[in-house]
Amino acid sequence: MEKFSLKIFPVAILLIVGLSSCKKSEVNKEVYIDSYVHSIFDRTGVPVYNVMHTAYSFTKLSAVSVTGSSGTTITLDNFSNGYSFYNLRDSTKYKPVPPDPETFTYNITYDNGETATKTDATVAKYLMPAQQVKAQKDSSNIVLSWLQVANADAYKVRIFRQDANADTNTLIYESDFLVPKDATVSPSIPFSLVSLSQYLTTDLSFEVSAFIFEQNKDTYQAVSEATFKGYFGN
Repeated sequence: MEKFSLKIFPVAILLIVGLSSCKKSEVNKEVYIDSYVHSIFDRTGVPVYNVMHTAYSFTKLSAVSVTGSSGTTITLDNFSNGYSFYNLRDSTKYKPVPPDPETFTYNITYDNGETATKTDATVAKYLMPAQQVKAQKDSSNIVLSWLQVANADAYKVRIFRQDANADTNTLIYESDFLVPKDATVSPSIPFSLVSLSQYLTTDLSFEVSAFIFEQNKDTYQAVSEATFKGYFGN
């Protein structure tokens, strides 16, 4: 498999600009929302799909719920002390068939009791999780590779270490948004053993996420995730 470099995707810059402009919008209590199709592999290796919802603001919120055009309402979980809300991943809600396009209304309650609504919609676009994700150790690197994901605009890679004596993982690395210079060649990224040396006494998990971005927006239409777990110690 040919190795090649990855470059930062321009959307990453749009995301940074968007976040910078958000700080200026606190006076008008802007809330930034996103609904997108999320896919993973289930325990049998079959791709499964669900809709994920996120909302964040630089003005504190007390509650956010989301109502779909089908009539179903869910309450988003509160994170970051009222500044970030999203629905937690629940494997029982993922299905082997991608969800139909749907419009979602976000019912927002600010910390001072004021309310607002915003809408977002999913479309008939989804991504398969990356296939053949693997990490192999050579004399100086751990090389992560995977097959190209059809229709993906960009990728992101994250590395987690297994916490000792605990059933939890800790994030130790997260890339920028990346896109291959050659879309016909499968990505292959080396990580120096020196840079990971302090983590090689435990299992490492490599997560590859693929993204479709909404046109002219810094939000998603679809996101997929696939992982590889291995031990790379001596």
